[in-house]
Amino acid sequence: MNHASTGVQMELPTADLVFGVSRPQIWWDEHPEFRVVFEGIRESIKTVGMKKPLEVTLCPEKGYIVDVGNQRLQALLDLGIPTALCIVTKI
Repeated sequence: MNHASTGVQMELPTADLVFGVSRPQIWWDEHPEFRVVFEGIRESIKTVGMKKPLEVTLCPEKGYIVDVGNQRLQALLDLGIPTALCIVTKI
């Protein structure tokens, strides 16, 4: 689902964002090829910044849920980056 054309662009605290997809450590252990992809994403954000905003939905019960960009959110958190540019839609 691509909300980019209908959402509002906002800078949000990364700590306030909720993962739309949560992957336990066992998933990463069983899919090491995705760990390599994630590390590339993290390194790219570290060196050049985030190229595309996260796409999030504002859900009254849960807050800002990341629809597109969960790995980028994890990289931002790992790097200690306090905010993220997001495109926000409401339910």
